Amino acid sequence: MKFEELSEKSQEKAGEALLYALQAEMDSNRAIDNVRAKALASAIRDGFIALETEE
Repeated sequence: MKFEELSEKSQEKAGEALLYALQAEMDSNRAIDNVRAKALASAIRDGFIALETEE
């Protein structure tokens, strides 16, 4: 399943989760690099996909 195939609500909540994670990273480290940002985004995406595909 692709991110675009998630329900609209899951896409919105995933975006909120990513914003929260990025803000926490910035608060903690005062910076975030592209590698870390992409890793966070991938982990959140994978988590939401797993939630929607779980039976």
